[in-house]
Amino acid sequence: MVLDKGRIYGYAKAYLESVTELLEDKAEEAEGDRRIGDENLLRSALYQYEDDLNELEALMEGSTDDKK
Repeated sequence: MVLDKGRIYGYAKAYLESVTELLEDKAEEAEGDRRIGDENLLRSALYQYEDDLNELEALMEGSTDDKK
Protein backbone atom coordinates (compact mmCIF):
# COMPACT_ATOMS: atom_id res chain seq x y z
CA MET A 1 0.00 0.00 0.00
CA VAL A 2 1.45 3.33 -1.03
CA LEU A 3 0.31 6.52 0.67
CA ASP A 4 0.14 9.68 -1.36
CA LYS A 5 1.24 13.06 -0.06
CA GLY A 6 -2.33 14.16 0.61
CA ARG A 7 -3.02 11.25 2.96
CA ILE A 8 0.30 11.63 4.76
CA TYR A 9 -0.28 15.36 5.19
CA GLY A 10 -3.82 14.62 6.36
CA TYR A 11 -2.58 12.23 9.04
CA ALA A 12 0.11 14.66 10.15
CA LYS A 13 -2.37 17.55 10.25
CA ALA A 14 -4.87 15.55 12.31
CA TYR A 15 -2.11 14.58 14.75
CA LEU A 16 -0.83 18.14 15.11
CA GLU A 17 -4.37 19.49 15.57
CA SER A 18 -5.17 16.93 18.28
CA VAL A 19 -1.93 17.59 20.18
CA THR A 20 -2.46 21.34 19.86
CA GLU A 21 -5.97 21.05 21.32
CA LEU A 22 -4.69 18.86 24.17
CA LEU A 23 -1.88 21.30 24.98
CA GLU A 24 -4.30 24.25 24.91
CA ASP A 25 -6.53 22.48 27.43
CA LYS A 26 -3.61 21.51 29.67
CA ALA A 27 -2.12 25.04 29.53
CA GLU A 28 -5.50 26.54 30.50
CA GLU A 29 -5.73 24.09 33.43
CA ALA A 30 -2.23 25.07 34.55
CA GLU A 31 -3.02 28.82 34.42
CA GLY A 32 -4.80 28.78 37.76
CA ASP A 33 -2.26 26.47 39.30
CA ARG A 34 0.73 27.55 41.32
CA ARG A 35 3.06 25.55 39.11
CA ILE A 36 3.98 28.38 36.76
CA GLY A 37 6.78 26.29 35.22
CA ASP A 38 4.25 23.73 34.00
CA GLU A 39 2.19 26.39 32.28
CA ASN A 40 5.27 27.86 30.61
CA LEU A 41 6.41 24.45 29.37
CA LEU A 42 2.95 23.63 28.06
CA ARG A 43 2.66 27.00 26.31
CA SER A 44 6.11 26.56 24.77
CA ALA A 45 5.18 23.12 23.44
CA LEU A 46 1.84 24.49 22.23
CA TYR A 47 3.54 27.27 20.27
CA GLN A 48 5.92 24.78 18.66
CA TYR A 49 3.06 22.51 17.59
CA GLU A 50 1.11 25.50 16.25
CA ASP A 51 4.18 26.53 14.23
CA ASP A 52 4.54 22.97 12.92
CA LEU A 53 0.85 22.92 11.99
CA ASN A 54 1.17 26.23 10.13
CA GLU A 55 4.21 24.95 8.23
CA LEU A 56 2.38 21.75 7.34
CA GLU A 57 -0.64 23.70 6.09
CA ALA A 58 1.67 25.83 3.93
CA LEU A 59 3.25 22.64 2.55
CA MET A 60 -0.18 21.19 1.84
CA GLU A 61 -1.21 24.34 -0.04
CA GLY A 62 1.99 24.18 -2.06
CA SER A 63 1.39 20.51 -2.80
CA THR A 64 -2.11 21.19 -4.13
CA ASP A 65 -0.77 24.10 -6.19
CA ASP A 66 1.76 21.72 -7.80
CA LYS A 67 -1.06 19.50 -9.06
CA LYS A 68 -2.75 22.37 -10.91
